Amino acid sequence: MKLGFHLSCLLAGLGIGLAQAGEVELVMSPFEISPQGDVSVFATPIDVQNGVVAVAFVTAPDVDTTPGYVNTVVRAGSQVNGIWQWTTTRIDTHTLLDPYHTQPSLAFDRNGYLHVAYNLHNLPWQYVVSHQPYDVSQFDFNGQPVTLGQLDELRLANKTHYPDAGKAAIPGNQITYPAFFKNHAGDLYVSYRFAMRPARGWEERARAAGVARYDADTRNWIAVGGSVPLGAGDAEYAGKSNPSTTVFAYDPGYIPYLVTLAFDTDDALHAVWTWWDRASNESGAVTVLPSYRKLADPKQSSAIANAVTGRIPGWPTNAVFNTAKSLAIAANGDVLAILEPQGRNRKLLRLDRATGTWGAAEDTPYSASKILVDRDGNEWLFASGLNLFKRAPGGNWSRPFGIGRNLGDPRPVYSQTEHSFYILPKTCPARDKAVVYRYRLD
Repeated sequence: MKLGFHLSCLLAGLGIGLAQAGEVELVMSPFEISPQGDVSVFATPIDVQNGVVAVAFVTAPDVDTTPGYVNTVVRAGSQVNGIWQWTTTRIDTHTLLDPYHTQPSLAFDRNGYLHVAYNLHNLPWQYVVSHQPYDVSQFDFNGQPVTLGQLDELRLANKTHYPDAGKAAIPGNQITYPAFFKNHAGDLYVSYRFAMRPARGWEERARAAGVARYDADTRNWIAVGGSVPLGAGDAEYAGKSNPSTTVFAYDPGYIPYLVTLAFDTDDALHAVWTWWDRASNESGAVTVLPSYRKLADPKQSSAIANAVTGRIPGWPTNAVFNTAKSLAIAANGDVLAILEPQGRNRKLLRLDRATGTWGAAEDTPYSASKILVDRDGNEWLFASGLNLFKRAPGGNWSRPFGIGRNLGDPRPVYSQTEHSFYILPKTCPARDKAVVYRYRLD
């Protein structure tokens, strides 16, 4: 999972653009993070809602950290009399030092509660929710407890044994790569990898892609996808005579990687991902078969995607990709997806809503890694530097808007109410600090 981040830092020294920019504000001054423990490409570590910015990181060990581990930290900032003030809470002192898997993802739900998933690499859900809306001073654990002995077994012997179907608030067990997304109504979704048959041996655990949606009224998570019956010995279920699990994507010959979501104005769910070929002898950072699907109503049961259905055309079956992706929906409903072919510039693809066909892939300027669409329909790309590019629907990309210098791996979110981007990049090449900028469009 490391290639996308290192490419981002290599591109961070590109020249600052001269195009006229909007108002830029440093929201969070450089904050120290772990340069070894926070370099993933899957995490969604920033969100903004109701004037509150939340971020999460892996930080280096200190006197309070469990020996052999690192920390997971959550921060929330808001303006008081025009000055940004931040509250910092350490939610975990025994996070595994795993550069590409155990980083935190977070998001606010419709009611302002902050959800954080962290320290996950084939582990039961480690997941907390803020005790009060927009307040990170106290969290409630809604995951599945893991002992320090079990973590040591993973850290020292690379072993995991969690045979039950999952006892946390979010469905599934043996979780990796959690990422949060929201639809236009503010409903929260999470994508992740999980073991469909967690009680089996390592090679038979049937790793699948899961997606779940959160009902903010009942405070329950509901899995999205199709049902798969489980047999004897697949998983430990308490009190279920006909156990099953709900799966978004699965193929016995492949493992799905980094399902990335976006939602159109009808709140239909769109997803892109790639697959790791189990017979390839490659690492998980080398994936193939970029895929896409749309669920018009995610609340309804749906077919399970596999490695044949939904392939994005135009790529040979042996084309290899880094795992990171970005996805947005254009003002006219077209789907905009960024993929990372290995050894090449990142590519922007467009699925025409009217014809249902994919256009030719185009290079993103400065190999930009993220794409968002603002409320006026303008499309924005985010590249290391930082450099931002804008185009109106049907137009050409602008010259770059420059923010800061020697910053890589931008993670942007858009606040429609503020008509602003909040962008979390990391310093390059050291990768030991993170900052947050606000880019106001008005």
